[in-house]
Amino acid sequence: MSLTLARLLVPGTDDDVAHAYAATSARVAEETFGLEEEVALVDIETTGFDPGRDAPIEFAAAIMRGPEIVARFHTMVDPGRDVPLEIVQLTGITQEALIGAPPAEKAALDLAEFVGGRDVVAHNAPFDRGFLEHLAGPSRFPGEWIDTLQLSLIAFPRLASHRLRDLAEAFGAHTPSHRAQDDVEALATVWRACLCGLNDLGPALLGRLAALAPGAKWPARSTLAHLAAGAPATRFDLRTARSERVSAEKGDALCDANDIECATPAVDQIAAEFDSGGIAGRMYAGFEARAEQAEMARVVTSAFASGAYAAIEAGTGVGKSLAYLVPAVRFALMNEVGVGIATKTNALMDQLIYGELPALASALGDLPAAELRFVALKGYEHYPCVRKLERFANSLDDRAAPDAIGVVAALIAWCVQSSWGDVSAINAHLPREVLGEVTASAAECTRKHCGYFPYRCYLHGVRRRAASAHIVVTNHALLFRDAVASGGILPPIRFWVVDEAHAAESEARKQLSMVCSRLELSLLFTALGGSRGGFAEEISKRARRAGVADPGAIDSASAELSQTIEEAATLTASLFEFVRDAVPAADDGYDVVDVRIDTQIRQSPSWAAALRVGRSLAQRLDAAVLAGRRLALALEEGGGATADARADLAGLLTRVADQHIALTTVIDGEASEYVYHATIDRRPAARADRLAASRLDVGEALLDDFYPRIRSVVFTSATIAAGDDFSHFAHAVGLDRLGEEEAYRTVRLASSYDFARQMGAFVPTDLGEPGTPAYHEALERLLYSVHVAMGGSVLTLFTNRRDMDRLYRVLAPRLAEQGLSLLVQGRGVSTKRLRDEFLADVHASLFATKSFWEGFDAPGETLRCVVVPKLPFGQVGDPLTREREERYGRAAWSRFYLPAAIIELKQAAGRLIRSASDTGCLIIADGRVLTKSYGREFLGALPVADVERMPTATMVARVSERFGR
Repeated sequence: MSLTLARLLVPGTDDDVAHAYAATSARVAEETFGLEEEVALVDIETTGFDPGRDAPIEFAAAIMRGPEIVARFHTMVDPGRDVPLEIVQLTGITQEALIGAPPAEKAALDLAEFVGGRDVVAHNAPFDRGFLEHLAGPSRFPGEWIDTLQLSLIAFPRLASHRLRDLAEAFGAHTPSHRAQDDVEALATVWRACLCGLNDLGPALLGRLAALAPGAKWPARSTLAHLAAGAPATRFDLRTARSERVSAEKGDALCDANDIECATPAVDQIAAEFDSGGIAGRMYAGFEARAEQAEMARVVTSAFASGAYAAIEAGTGVGKSLAYLVPAVRFALMNEVGVGIATKTNALMDQLIYGELPALASALGDLPAAELRFVALKGYEHYPCVRKLERFANSLDDRAAPDAIGVVAALIAWCVQSSWGDVSAINAHLPREVLGEVTASAAECTRKHCGYFPYRCYLHGVRRRAASAHIVVTNHALLFRDAVASGGILPPIRFWVVDEAHAAESEARKQLSMVCSRLELSLLFTALGGSRGGFAEEISKRARRAGVADPGAIDSASAELSQTIEEAATLTASLFEFVRDAVPAADDGYDVVDVRIDTQIRQSPSWAAALRVGRSLAQRLDAAVLAGRRLALALEEGGGATADARADLAGLLTRVADQHIALTTVIDGEASEYVYHATIDRRPAARADRLAASRLDVGEALLDDFYPRIRSVVFTSATIAAGDDFSHFAHAVGLDRLGEEEAYRTVRLASSYDFARQMGAFVPTDLGEPGTPAYHEALERLLYSVHVAMGGSVLTLFTNRRDMDRLYRVLAPRLAEQGLSLLVQGRGVSTKRLRDEFLADVHASLFATKSFWEGFDAPGETLRCVVVPKLPFGQVGDPLTREREERYGRAAWSRFYLPAAIIELKQAAGRLIRSASDTGCLIIADGRVLTKSYGREFLGALPVADVERMPTATMVARVSERFGR
């Protein structure tokens, strides 16, 4: 198996699937598929993504017959405009390289003549097709357009990436270089690999996929049908496929720790596991004992033993995950109870489930590894509902979009190849409307009436496993949702470790909030249907198929529901238009603004209109729920035959009821425990507008809903204290209100890295403060000089998009002249894609905003300098900040605003040193750390004691000497 393929396999992929993928590269050149007619492979490079505004700069193509390329085509193209700098950096195609090239229209006609009416194979074919048909006309390319991106999602659903570059490397092809000729050569291998992978799915499944939405035009259909036709016709059954894939794990549920007297391992015994002869030494060759790691394990053990609470800040390099896993595992095994681990990110969850826990199980020594049972568990919405997926697949008709059909096909293939997993493991883009059709809520679940329940079901299968697991790893969202729901979602776990705890308050607030969303309402109205059809219309058809004696009652209830939904849809559009009028526009460079609904807004004429419409909408939503319940009663006559329909209806009505509650809560605005705010998306045709009520004091809610149900919780993160002070965090999660003296313990463990040697911290003394006229020019000069001095590998973390975009426009071309690439976190750009591009080029630098301040790891030469232009104080207009200022006055600064900014700066600094061999520098380009009294609190919280203060020119020279290439 290639290293690339091993990296791309989603963790948890079954062995037989991994082996099949690994065997593909050897079969690409030899295997025959009965598809020996010629196809044209096509790739184009362009100045952008829009055929109406952008232009091509290079075309390449090849004619392929079976496994052989028999002809090639290539031409540069004159775009009739300048090539943008980022395209030059991406492709290496300069303006000079296009001198004398044919114009785009002629080049497209020449390519069409070469293709000669053959079927066209391209990766992300709609992109290439859009440009070529725009230039030459659709009639010039009469063949089918076959998209290897969509085919690869179906053929290899267990891969984490389906980019052409990644697929080419995974299956042994020449690595493409963002040049059309190279990409076509890679495409030849990827096309053949897709045929191998599809063929492995078997004729029954291929035939089922080819039959999706039979009346719709779907380019992948012909390839699937052709491969399926090579074997005798057999019927595909998804239930049988799931039964063959999964093995029922029927372990007994562990006992509730509240029902027994729990024993605890001795603290010294746990600490000894972090010596070379203990568990840690057996897990890792060359393990070096760290006093901080053993001390953290002692704290966790003591907390569990005494039923206490703790907050631990463990610096990078401590090895905190192992420090809590060892005592948690020992405690769980000793008492045969479950212990919970909650994380914020999927990355950490995967690290625990697929890395550290299996290694720990193998290193236990005194019992077989299989005795330790562990599982990852998420909420309903994270798992595909196979019943709903099957129903949705059967419902696709000639109106279905090709992308939707492709997603359904990929999901079915994923279910066939995946014993367990959730939708985050599926690399296909799942539009929200599709996601709603293939995932289920608690209200929609038919449980024992479902043919997949329990062990063939992704959700209930993993829940059964969680009930008997010693370690349950979940996310913050589900932990706090379970608390709000008073239990019943998670197993009865009484001992918890909450990792990445700096995000706990924010994640808990999401679960405690109520949101009335324009998009959610739109999706509900579409799903339930008005005069245009939808669920209300479909329900009558299902009832007749079920043989209901009196379909007239169902038709009447459906008609009532449809009429109510139409009225609600009209009111929704009016409501959010009035809300937009009431909310002032923000000048911060963002299309989406979040504004507190304060007294001034509530007293405006536009809000008065919104209030009237909102109350009318609330009445219609309430009426829709009542009409839906009458329809559900009418459906009961069908018994088990209408069970699916009733479950689907119940799920939709529950969501409507949630929207009704959120709407009335916000427009009334009477509950003092909430902050009320409106999110407005001013992009054309956007539907992201929403009204929300967010819980102001999360700690108070956790005091009521979370702590009474558990016996011990340990919060931990690399950044939860503001300097040495935990009071901000303790208040945020309610620890300071437990009511018992010494009710919780706080511990700070320093990093085991040698920051004095590995890291430098600098503050230029001649920039001035942000907002002054000279600051922006001085910052521009500093950033240019630092990038050149470092030779790339610089991450600049901005607090707003406006400053970032302005500086990027100025600096990117200047740095390009020095041979340095600068990436930027643009609108609509995938964070993962941007991260991968940055990591792939050790000379690249990156301008980024909020999502890169935490949880972004780039060890080694990739990242050697972090620049913070402005201290990360929250946005002045942030609704939560405004509410706190109004309620707490000047005290809000020291209680919330300042500690949060200090912690965020610590997170930014934490991006830099991620291993014992990393070196690099942090530059704080905000003069306020020198001129304001609070500046010393920021500097004192950094991992280095010696922060160097000097003029910019001196600092650049110092940085170049110590850290430059």
